[in-house]
Amino acid sequence: MAVTTESMFETVDVRSSLGGTIGVALARVVVPLYFGLGGVLKIIDASPTHLPAALIKWAGAGGVDLLYLLRLSIASELAVAGLMVLVPRLARPIGLFLLGLFLPVLIGDLMLGSSSCGCFGAVSVSPWVTLVIDGGLFAGLWYFGGKAASLRVEKILPTLPVVVAGLWVVLSFMVGFAVGGTANGNSVSNENGVTTVVELPLDGFYLPQYGSWIGRQWSDLDVSAWVEGSVPGQLEGVEYLLFYRKDCEHCHELMEAWFFGPLFAPTVAVAVPDRTGFPTENLQPFACPECSLAELPAGIDWFFQTPVLVRLEDGVVRCAAEVIADDPQCLLF
Repeated sequence: MAVTTESMFETVDVRSSLGGTIGVALARVVVPLYFGLGGVLKIIDASPTHLPAALIKWAGAGGVDLLYLLRLSIASELAVAGLMVLVPRLARPIGLFLLGLFLPVLIGDLMLGSSSCGCFGAVSVSPWVTLVIDGGLFAGLWYFGGKAASLRVEKILPTLPVVVAGLWVVLSFMVGFAVGGTANGNSVSNENGVTTVVELPLDGFYLPQYGSWIGRQWSDLDVSAWVEGSVPGQLEGVEYLLFYRKDCEHCHELMEAWFFGPLFAPTVAVAVPDRTGFPTENLQPFACPECSLAELPAGIDWFFQTPVLVRLEDGVVRCAAEVIADDPQCLLF
């Protein structure tokens, strides 16, 4: 059968039409649903503790409010999802822009060894899986979206969709910034028969800034009021605080290596809970029998990347750092 010029053009048109259809499906259905799902799940979780680890690290170093970051993330994802559906001419560039922002964050998560990407609130998804998905969506939107005439950017956009999209963006930010903290207000404890009320972080989370602890009396730090049980910072000489999680393998390794048996100095092991309480699965053996015990209250997102070791000298913080068994910073031998 002879191949004519006309049949060749028909084949090209069919391929172009199929590619354009895929592009439209990605830009106006798949990617908006993907963004919208992430925003909705973050609303349900309402906790900045499940933001991407890289984002928390960078934001913490820059002093950025994590609750603000969570609200902005929710608002942006909902707004972009609506814009991509309502204004087709903007769908491709907006989708590419947001996916392009996600990719370096995911790479940062992988470099930090995070087990979850933080894209879907409390729903844990490996950063590797999300990186493949985001990369695939970015490539598909770039390639197939370019084949769809209805997705091409024009100087003049239809008025009604733009107005509706503007209202959607406003609504998205209203919803996103209505998400509040998870604090339960205060912690009530009894000491020597006296009931005391300690105010917990109002935003529902605590992000430690270890550098600001150095050189200060432990009792002057806000976190000191939240530690329940043994009271650190009242001894002369060297004393250690070890913040750990009951399901933390690295914490167990550190205890076995340096805190099993006779201690270098008196040590208070402070158990750090999740927001909903202490874990009941994958618990690690507590390998510091000579440690005094304390804990932080539940109901708060504690951003301690455990294990965290603090060295006090005469009640003054001289060192505070996130450590591992092979590099136990703050420990004096």
